[in-house]
Amino acid sequence: MRTLLEIEKAITRLPSDAQLQLIKDIPALCPDAFPRDGWDTVLQDATPRPAFSQFLDQVDAEYSHAPERFPVLNEDSLSEQP
Repeated sequence: MRTLLEIEKAITRLPSDAQLQLIKDIPALCPDAFPRDGWDTVLQDATPRPAFSQFLDQVDAEYSHAPERFPVLNEDSLSEQP
């Protein structure tokens, strides 16, 4: 466990560009922890998830009732600086 804590501390000391590169490299460094085809496996998984479906139904109902409470997401809004 000590080694894991040392690795975590070392990662936090990396410059942000090195941290981003590490994020990109982690699937190759830990192949058993990541599906070979990445997100395709997750997106093509037809396993029912009733709790998630119920949550999405609730969000959809809330949006239908009060759409003004939801932010507009589009290319322009995503590129705006805070």
